[in-house]
Amino acid sequence: MHVYLREEPVDLQMREVEAEGLVDPDSGLIPMAFFSGLNETPSFRAFLPPETVNILHQVITGPVRLGLMAEEPEDPAQEIQAMVGLSIPVDELPEGMVPEEVEAEESESEPWKPGAEGWRADGWKDDAGEADDDEAPRTILLAFAPLVRISRRHPGDFGEELADLLESALSGATKPSLEARVDRMLGL
Repeated sequence: MHVYLREEPVDLQMREVEAEGLVDPDSGLIPMAFFSGLNETPSFRAFLPPETVNILHQVITGPVRLGLMAEEPEDPAQEIQAMVGLSIPVDELPEGMVPEEVEAEESESEPWKPGAEGWRADGWKDDAGEADDDEAPRTILLAFAPLVRISRRHPGDFGEELADLLESALSGATKPSLEARVDRMLGL
């Protein structure tokens, strides 16, 4: 699993939108669109259960830090299926959301354990000596919206691909995945 965390926080607003026939009205899912900054085009879209919508309303109270997580396809011609998430310090999670594993690990840190591959912009190493790891808050990535890239732009660098995918979405330059697949099928 690859994870990309965007350094700069984003002003993110969420709005309920019309389902446009894509989800059964009896499903209980709420169609949501997420807008970054003053952009009028949605950056992300998702069908979410009411509990998730409530949690997102609690944590999106100002600029938020976003990330992407995705498995790199073995074939570079395959589409990338990623999940957008909010990077949230564990101590800022709403009541009852701290996973039991995190609570159990609070007392024992195991930095030698292998984990998810992370990627950051080149400049992160310049600041590495300034902050002690003990001072950095422990965070989780609360995934809330799918993001798909049909054709890769950076086949040789998956980290750069994830960064580009997130920035494209934030600028409003992405399409809903169904629309993008239809365009690909039609050769557009």
